[in-house]
Amino acid sequence: MGVASPVPGIIGHTGAPPAPRPRGAKPNETGLPSLDQSEARERAVPAGTDEDAGVIRPLVDRAKTGDAEAFGALYDRFRPEIFRYLVVRVRDQDVAEDLVQQVFLKAWRAIPRYEHRGAPFRAWLYRMAHNQMVDFFRTRRPTTDLEGVDLPEPSEAEERVLVGEMNDALQAAMERLSEDHREVLVLRFLMEKSAREIGEIMGRKEVTVRGLQMRALLALRREIESQGGLP
Repeated sequence: MGVASPVPGIIGHTGAPPAPRPRGAKPNETGLPSLDQSEARERAVPAGTDEDAGVIRPLVDRAKTGDAEAFGALYDRFRPEIFRYLVVRVRDQDVAEDLVQQVFLKAWRAIPRYEHRGAPFRAWLYRMAHNQMVDFFRTRRPTTDLEGVDLPEPSEAEERVLVGEMNDALQAAMERLSEDHREVLVLRFLMEKSAREIGEIMGRKEVTVRGLQMRALLALRREIESQGGLP
């Protein structure tokens, strides 16, 4: 049974009387509530604000009751880092953008069931993003259709190879790691999360995360050495 959506037009709406739309909030093409740009700048939570400072929790509480404006502020606050996390994992900005929209649409539908005694809201979003990313890789189908693709000129192609050679080697080594090892390395060194934050996202104790990180680094080193080191 779908979760009743407090905003008409959201997937999963069960026919409950539509709540009046807050001033300035409007559904965009994905069905997510959004804010007028001027209001978004005024209401967006400042970057780096700690969730315990009493800013995120009131917004979550309002969003749980169907307040689209509050959810829009949460979207403005967390979308950039969720996008960055996904684009690092899928290595495609367009795909990452689609996944971000799916994550926040699911979050909008599920937020009435969110409980503060569980994972912090940021960690809750990261888990949704991780699951969305895993689903994407499970359903992805390889393709060799190059019709309509503009191939680079030889000089441009050579430059791209030289610039991306080290990153490709590192990425290839990362792909041979276990999912837990990839996850902890991405969160720690690319997303710059602390061991405590990673523990909240992955559902592990901080001391466990530190051990996992060390094992992941050792595994990455072995993979790099097995392919002759980095260029």
